[in-house]
Amino acid sequence: MGGNLKKRFGVSVPYHVAEKLDNLAGLFHCDRSTIVSNALNEYIHENLHEDREHKCRGVIVVYSQSPLPSSIISRYSSVITSYSVHRMGNEFIIVIIVEGSSKLISELRRLVSSGSKIQRYLPLDDLNVLSQ
Repeated sequence: MGGNLKKRFGVSVPYHVAEKLDNLAGLFHCDRSTIVSNALNEYIHENLHEDREHKCRGVIVVYSQSPLPSSIISRYSSVITSYSVHRMGNEFIIVIIVEGSSKLISELRRLVSSGSKIQRYLPLDDLNVLSQ
């Protein structure tokens, strides 16, 4: 199934989130369903690739109180192709370019997210390839 077929389901969100959603819909001149659908697509793209082992590549961005310990960088060096740290006041933005085993990348993501304020993953592989 795919294309433009849609499935309706009810979702309850906190009132303040609904207000922000309404504001965003006004800003982008679209309806709430479009925003929720786009947000879910991003979330699914970020996380669904972990469904089965495969070679993947992507970018991990971490916002943290401290840089990653060198032991973590060493342990995951087989999937880390680039690592940079940017200091912002007393905090750090860490950018990690990864390529290799999705299992190892998932482990690395879980490890860095436990000690961070924010962790995001941008997979650079195509979800269509993964769903085959």
